[in-house]
This record gives sequence, C-alpha cells and structure tokens, in this order.
Amino acid sequence: MQTDYLISGAGATALSFLDVLLAETDATVTIVDRRDAPGGHWNDAYPFVRLHQSASFYGVNSRRLGPKRTADQDHLAPHYELSTKSEILHYFHDLMENTYLPTGRVTYFRMSEHLGDGLVRHLVTGKETQINVAKKIVHAGRWGDMGSIPATHTPKFDIATDATLIPINDLPACAANHDHFTVIGAGKTGMDAAVWLLEQGVDPDKITWVRPNDYWLFNREHILNHPALFSTVVGAFLGELETLGSVSTVDEYCAAMEARGVWHRIDTAITPTKFHAAVASPREISMLSTIKNVVRMGHVTHIENGKMTLKEGTADLPDNSLFIDCTATAGVVMGAQPPVFDGDTINLNLIRPFQPLFGAALIAFLEAKVPDDAIRAACTHTVNFHDTPAQYIAEMLPAMMNQGAWSKVPPVKDWMDKTRLQAMNHLMFGYDPSDKEMVDMLSRFGPAAKAAVGNIPRILSNSATA
Repeated sequence: MQTDYLISGAGATALSFLDVLLAETDATVTIVDRRDAPGGHWNDAYPFVRLHQSASFYGVNSRRLGPKRTADQDHLAPHYELSTKSEILHYFHDLMENTYLPTGRVTYFRMSEHLGDGLVRHLVTGKETQINVAKKIVHAGRWGDMGSIPATHTPKFDIATDATLIPINDLPACAANHDHFTVIGAGKTGMDAAVWLLEQGVDPDKITWVRPNDYWLFNREHILNHPALFSTVVGAFLGELETLGSVSTVDEYCAAMEARGVWHRIDTAITPTKFHAAVASPREISMLSTIKNVVRMGHVTHIENGKMTLKEGTADLPDNSLFIDCTATAGVVMGAQPPVFDGDTINLNLIRPFQPLFGAALIAFLEAKVPDDAIRAACTHTVNFHDTPAQYIAEMLPAMMNQGAWSKVPPVKDWMDKTRLQAMNHLMFGYDPSDKEMVDMLSRFGPAAKAAVGNIPRILSNSATA
C-alpha cells in the first residue's frame, strides 16, 4: 500500500492538519489511530466536560463547530459556545465519515498503531501492514501521549480497600450513593467536578477539596471572541503585551493581569503559583469560592474511609465520602523537541500558546504552500506547555517570533486573515474603522510586542520564581 502522508493519530490536532492538507493539495493520506473512532481524548473525556474556549475557533478550518451565532444570543451566558463532548464527537465523526473518507484520498486504520517507518499493527488481530510513505510521516499525538487523561489515569497514591475512589468520568453514575464528596486535584478537572456537584445542588459544606496548588485562571469574559466585545478582548490582549513590556518581575506581571481583569483566582487570600491557561467565568469562580473545606497539605499519599494522608499531614472526612480522582495531567512540560519540519517527518508541535488546532492547520498550510525550509523554520518555533506563570512568560518569546514571521509571508498572512481558527478574525467583525479608539488600540500592538520581546528576559532574570 502507498500513501503520500501517514498521520499517526486521529485526534483533533490530526484532523485539523488533515483538513487543510486535503483542501490545499491533491495528496493521499493514511490515518492510523489506536482508538475506534476519531476525536482523540474527547472519546475518553468525562460526560459533562465542555470546551474551555469558544467553539467559533475550535475544530477544523473548513467547518463551523456548533450553531451559527445569532443576534439574540447572550454571549455571556454560562455555556455560550462551550460545546459538549457529544457535540464535539459528532462533529469529528461526521467529518471523517461524510467528508474525508468519501474523497477517496483518505484511508483510515482504526484500532491500530504506527510502529514506525510506515509499519502499522492492528491492536485486535495483530495483523501488520507495511505502508510506503511517498512524502512524510506526521506525528500528531506526541503531547497527548506524554500526558494522562482521567478515564485511564493511575493514581499516584495508595487506596485502602474500604475507600471508594472513582475517576471524574463516573461521577454522574455514582454521586447518588454518597452524601459527601472529596475532590482530589486543584486543576481544571477538579474545578469541573466541583462545579458539577454544586450545579446539582450539593451543599458546599458537603465537599472537601484537596488543592496542593492554586491556579491563575483566564477570565472568560475578557477573552471571549465575540464582535460585541472587540474593545474588551483586544484591550486584554494589548494589555498583556504592554504589561510584558513594562513590569520587572513575574509577580508584578501576575498582579497586573489580575488588576486588568484578564486573570482571576478562586481564593484572593492565596497567591497562585500555577498557570495552565485554564478558563473560568466569574460565575464559576463565585461558585467555587463557596467551598470552604479546602485541604492544602501537599499531595495525597493514602486514602481510606473517613481519612486521607497527605505529604504534610492528615485530614479526617465523613464516612462514605466519595473520592473523585482529578489528578491526571493533560499538559506536560517537555524538554527539547525535534523541529516541526524534520526531514521526512512533520511533528505537530505547539506553535501558538494553547491553540494546537490552529497550529496544526497552519503547519499543514506551510507544508502545502510554502516550500522554503528557512521560512518554515522561522514560522514554527516550538512553544512548550507551561506549568507556572514564569514558564508561560518564557514561552511567549517563541510565540511572538512565530507571529512576527507569519505576518511577513504573504500567503500565510492571507490564509490567517481568512481562517475561522484565528480568534481575532471573529473579533474583527466588531471593528469600526471610524472609531479612533479602536484604531489607536490596533496601532499599539506593534510597539507593545517589540517592548515585550525586549523585556521578557529581564522579567525572568529578576524573578526568583523563573
């Protein structure tokens, strides 16, 4: 069997790359994936999970995700454009079955793994198929393979036989059998579990929340890419750049982001040390802040009925408390990475912070339309995942280098001005060129970015947390 491209993985990032490659070339593509259906980690996500960002710029370039915006919609409603798991899976399944496969240019090996060099093994039968790849092998799941997901995560603490521990996936099925809940994990998954319980009417005093760390969170109302919020959201982006160009330390940066309303936190008495770019609305923050039984004694080492042991102490709990494991880590800070364009291999590394689908689509466009290796390299500096504010600031440098390079390549700039995966394009429908304030705001981006690039090394060198 022969193919032009072999894509290892059929998750959201892989399909975003595939979508642009099919649109911009006449290539044949073979997709190999361990799961039985496209959509990657969404197949294993907990049932009540929703997008953390707007559906308007999530998914693939050729098709909108979710219903079209209408003038009467409340864009500040709690679930506005936050697609559900079922909506997202239907979207990806339908694309594969009714758009990509009918082209006759896509072959899909499900329940299979790529062993390397085009050799594919079926996970059920063990049958091996050698695929001759004429052009390139595309690695689409490297970051996902390094992380973990709640459904298949193995806890790193001991579990006594009398303790009831579940992954967050099982919460709706098991909650009715308990009148107390212990959420283990401070990140977005733990927040989702706590919000779900509160939305069911569980008394906050019936929830114990293990939070060994606290997180800075994006305020959703300041990053929602709705035309009506042009000044608010563009102002937030601009404010972030101007802050990076003016502050002296990471702590000053965090304080400034909170003062601008772009970041917020659950407990204003605790200074967070972590930042994973998770998004929460003011409503969610208000709900989460009602949980007062917060345990901050490090990570859990042992759980049993009525008690848990942590690295810095023990905590008593009501009998029959339902332990909810929310300690899986989706994002992993990795070491040095191979380049995106690496000979006969393409690595779908992150090239813009927390927007892997946009990045994958742009990488596909570069593969299809920009053959110059030097330009490709300049446009695809790898942006690593981040665990702390300092790491996030450091990753802004390669991100801004990429952004600057994209604007200098005419076909890339033209593509970016049109793609639905570019959040700014949706905001620009709210731009009024006769509004001097809006014009001034946009004109400040260039100088602000230049100042930020020059100041970021100083911020990091001055900060003990860097």
